[in-house]
Amino acid sequence: MRSHAGFNKLIAGLFVIGAIGGLYFQFASHKFLNNDTLAYINIAERYAAGDWPHAINGYWSPMYSWLLCICHLTGLPLLQSCYVINFIAAALNLYVISALARRYLTHRMFYGAFGLYALLILLHSAMSTLTPDLLAAFFCFWFLYLVTDKDFAFNNRLPWLAGIAAACAYFAKSYNFLPLNMALATWLLAALIKKKAAGKKQPLPLIKTYGIFLFLSLLWIGALSIHENKLTFSTAGRFNHNLVGPYYRNAFPTNTQLLAPPFEEAYSIHTNPASLLNDYDWSPFNDTRSFHHQLLLIINSIRGLIIIPDGTGAKWLVLLASLLLIFINRKKIHTNTASGIHKVVFFCLCYPLLYLPLFVIDRYILVYIVLFHLLLFFIAQTAGVFINKKIFVPAVAIIIAFSIVPFVRAAQRKLTHSTAEYAYYSNFYRRLPQFSFLQNQAIASDRYSMVEATQLCYYFNCRYYCTSTDYQYQSLKKFKIRFLIAKNDLSSFSFLHERGKILLEKETVYVYEIR
Repeated sequence: MRSHAGFNKLIAGLFVIGAIGGLYFQFASHKFLNNDTLAYINIAERYAAGDWPHAINGYWSPMYSWLLCICHLTGLPLLQSCYVINFIAAALNLYVISALARRYLTHRMFYGAFGLYALLILLHSAMSTLTPDLLAAFFCFWFLYLVTDKDFAFNNRLPWLAGIAAACAYFAKSYNFLPLNMALATWLLAALIKKKAAGKKQPLPLIKTYGIFLFLSLLWIGALSIHENKLTFSTAGRFNHNLVGPYYRNAFPTNTQLLAPPFEEAYSIHTNPASLLNDYDWSPFNDTRSFHHQLLLIINSIRGLIIIPDGTGAKWLVLLASLLLIFINRKKIHTNTASGIHKVVFFCLCYPLLYLPLFVIDRYILVYIVLFHLLLFFIAQTAGVFINKKIFVPAVAIIIAFSIVPFVRAAQRKLTHSTAEYAYYSNFYRRLPQFSFLQNQAIASDRYSMVEATQLCYYFNCRYYCTSTDYQYQSLKKFKIRFLIAKNDLSSFSFLHERGKILLEKETVYVYEIR
């Protein structure tokens, strides 16, 4: 069997091959950006221009825009910078996750299996949406790696680094402020309770870490609160709460109506949509309907937490069987064999908790997904001590191998889908020069052309007024919109005059001038 070092080299090599291939296809085809990415780019440009009132934004986490601002100031193209940042963040994740796993997965089979799962998860994430989720996950894993170090209570440097890592995790994703506070407050309380038995020094490192985290976080919270005229660490929570509420039963607001950009240099209202749903405030305690609606959201979110990391149920079967074995043999387990594992378990459980009242998607709970797999293999490894290895190890290997089938199928689907996608990206990009007349123009789109309109905003600095659903002349002219992007032939409307179209393999993108 290969050593851990051998597995590390193998996984690193596979990652490099995947990263080179992924970056090649993204650069060659000019992979599309989505609304979220365009918003981060827009904010980065405001930072670079010194436009602080519009750069400080409570809806989008700041770190991604800070990095893009640096890229912008050094003359790097921002969309391509997003490609590279995603893969750098994935590489950092793989490095720190592997370091964390080496503490707990001593059996080479379990360590190697976890490494392959982590590799697949991170490469998939890096090749998907251009958002800061990978960056945020890295800082969470780095924080967890530091606080679970056996020398954490005795090394003066580790608490400081852990506090910085926690603050960076908040800057990278505002949501992280909540689970980090939950984790640090709980661990500190537990340390204070055990203070007499464990020695007076034990709570001090956690106090340092928590203090540094709060101090650095408050620098941004202070600036944001002044900007918003209220104490807040993020303005996204209220919007997302209302978006899934019982009173607003519709798609994202920018997909359903015409909306003006919030300021002159904004590409669209998506740069700061925080106040769009303020009229739909609700509480689960308003009435019976709201309470039942909240319960349904929580049930759906819990279902997502079960299905997303394991669609087959094979991994849950291994986990439950292993836990049963451990429970039966609990008196034989040495409690000091896995220092800090209780912190990993707690962080894994508390991380997705505050998504439960809303909704979960895989990129939001990337930290939970990776830690789920780490704990799965750790628990299976621990249970393997109490059963014949000639039976247990092959059985676990077969069941876990079976659970890889959805990964393979998903990869197959993604490869097929991506091949068509990249061809579409390339064709669209090649035809962009014929639409240079859209430079600095006000545009809207139909509900099927929002992605294409987003690309036009990036390349031609258009101002995007979101979605026209009724194609009425008065509603379009109310916002002084000059061009409409559509995937349907709208030549029957007398006020729409075709200025050009992009003939793609399976569809046509029309550009109409409104006269």
